[in-house]
Amino acid sequence: MKTIIIIDDEEDARDLLKQYISAHKELAIIGEATNGNDAVNLINQLKPDTIFLDIQMPGLNGFEVLTKLEEIPEVIFSTAYDQYAIKAFEVHAIDYLLKPYGKKRFDNALNRIFNNQESVIPLTEALLQKEANFPSKVILHKGTRKLMVNVSDLWYAEAFGDYTKVFTKNSVFLSIKGISQLKDMFNPKVFLRIHRSYFVNMNAIIELKKVDRYHYVILNNGKNLRVSDTYLPEIKSIVL
Repeated sequence: MKTIIIIDDEEDARDLLKQYISAHKELAIIGEATNGNDAVNLINQLKPDTIFLDIQMPGLNGFEVLTKLEEIPEVIFSTAYDQYAIKAFEVHAIDYLLKPYGKKRFDNALNRIFNNQESVIPLTEALLQKEANFPSKVILHKGTRKLMVNVSDLWYAEAFGDYTKVFTKNSVFLSIKGISQLKDMFNPKVFLRIHRSYFVNMNAIIELKKVDRYHYVILNNGKNLRVSDTYLPEIKSIVL
């Protein structure tokens, strides 16, 4: 059973969605919101599996709602004709419901959207990137969950095959990006590459230490990470 929240400022649109959703016994509506601010609060509180998200709304629009969530659910977008929104969907290969739509279009979109949820991640990342030169949040995975994590909370990252393990003070997450691609998202004055397998938040470093012939950075939590010779001059200039 998938839990659903409907977000749309038009009562007729919400009623139509409830009618269409009622034909799918695997879907259960657990809440509704009529504006962007209430949507953010409701989604963060109830943690639904799926949201039906209108783009044009009072307060925050649908794209702004996405950037303020603690966790990214499955998202089914709807919009009246909006060139900016439709262009964003096309760029990231996201299906959406163009108002007005009928039940056949709804049912067809439902299957395609449920089977193509990874595309919402690059869209959300692009929206976060537009807010500043470097995003304040990053989408990381923990099991099947897609969580929004504050970039300032990241301590270090470690290459993990084609992916990257990301460590905060209390948690370990997985990024589906390689370590170089992930590092390039962040402020290079804050996040330093110290090895082909690691980059660190310089604010988490308390010491650069040499043991035998190797150098290590010591982090706030006592973790030791080796610094390769390639990156040592830069690390010395910043840490010492």
